[in-house]
Amino acid sequence: MFNPLKMAGDLKGMEKMLKPALEKFMQDSGFIKESEFRKLEKRVEELEEKLKD
Repeated sequence: MFNPLKMAGDLKGMEKMLKPALEKFMQDSGFIKESEFRKLEKRVEELEEKLKD
């Protein structure tokens, strides 16, 4: 018999297993989070300003 509540629980379990693996894959592949990218971009701009002075 089809039980949607059990299926939702199974999907949640699969998500818990796959999320760490996906994050590790993305880090190893060179992907970064947008927030980290913004911090690095801001730091580069600050260093460029120092070089101009």
